[in-house]
Amino acid sequence: MQKFKLKLEPRDSKTPNQLRRDGFIPATIYGPGKPSQSMQVCQKEFGKLPAAAYSHIIDLEGGKEGVQPAIIRHVQRRATTGELLNIEFFRTAADRKLTVTVPLKFIGSSPAVHAGGQLVEVYQEAEIECYPQDIPDHLVVDLERITEIEQGIHFGELDAGDKIKILNPSEEIIVRVVAKRAEEKLPAATAAATPAEAAPEAAS
Repeated sequence: MQKFKLKLEPRDSKTPNQLRRDGFIPATIYGPGKPSQSMQVCQKEFGKLPAAAYSHIIDLEGGKEGVQPAIIRHVQRRATTGELLNIEFFRTAADRKLTVTVPLKFIGSSPAVHAGGQLVEVYQEAEIECYPQDIPDHLVVDLERITEIEQGIHFGELDAGDKIKILNPSEEIIVRVVAKRAEEKLPAATAAATPAEAAPEAAS
């Protein structure tokens, strides 16, 4: 499991808009055992976090509490511009399970695709429950298990181990291989000629 670090500072007495103009994002950290705290984080430093940080433990440094392990619970953005407005961090404890979203990693090659089928990915992430120290970097989906067209892989078929509980319904399909549509199977020259050949019939 990857770990990341981020520095927080106690919230200034400025308004949220003033903080954003100065390059900071208003933030809140809350969780079991301690009261919530109003903090601020450097927008540039937060922007350096990779996508993986959104589903992993982050060591928050700064403030009276010292280093606090937490996860990003919610990021609020302005709908029109994508500007960061507010960040919520949830404080974690080693003896308490939590719910997080982790990416799915597709590996292998499906024999059904080689037979002419088309791969359709329905989900790219899974929701899991586990202890903070057991959060995986990803869950593996082996495409080689799809051997026939119209076959798929369900959440209930994933091997997540004993320490992780997958919360997605077990019957939900993650990925499947379907038959290609008839028009997709036509050679390019034939597909291009079809509309032109139909035009005289329409005129008559």
